[in-house]
Amino acid sequence: MPTTHVVSDTHVGHRNILSSSMERPRPFATIEAHDETLVERWNAVVRPDDTVWHLGDFAYRCTEAYALSIFLRLNGRKLLIRGNHEKIGERLPWADPVRDVAMITLPDPAGVMRSIWLSHSPT
Repeated sequence: MPTTHVVSDTHVGHRNILSSSMERPRPFATIEAHDETLVERWNAVVRPDDTVWHLGDFAYRCTEAYALSIFLRLNGRKLLIRGNHEKIGERLPWADPVRDVAMITLPDPAGVMRSIWLSHSPT
């Protein structure tokens, strides 16, 4: 049975997320190592028939070709909620049009269907 996953702020190609000047730098020597690890971990969890809601900032400060090369290797039916760094991400082949917010319905642990809002911004 397909599963729905939610992820955000992957920042594919964004070298500055590795900088020690960031509040919480990501622990990789290169952005390529970061992105390869992202692909490996994503695909270890997400099956091809799963749905993945990406809540913004998929890629930043990289070429569209580089972002696409990572995107195409990721399992799942991918949908994007627009983030504040979405110039590249919006041009990728998402399963549906990019949107600012979405409401989805999922079962809670007891099996009761619950509607939830998805957004990049908490407000």
